[in-house]
Amino acid sequence: MEVHHVAKLADLGRSGHRPPWADLMAAKHRKTLVVCGTCHADIHSKNPGSAPTE
Repeated sequence: MEVHHVAKLADLGRSGHRPPWADLMAAKHRKTLVVCGTCHADIHSKNPGSAPTE
């Protein structure tokens, strides 16, 4: 397991313009998200939409 972290919730962007994993972080008001290594790599890749949504 790995932890994805953002400095500020505002760094996630605006609703409707962010991937589902960022919507999840915003909805929970959390700057961190625990994910598997593969999903964490997906978040940092050029195709972050394939990362976790639950």
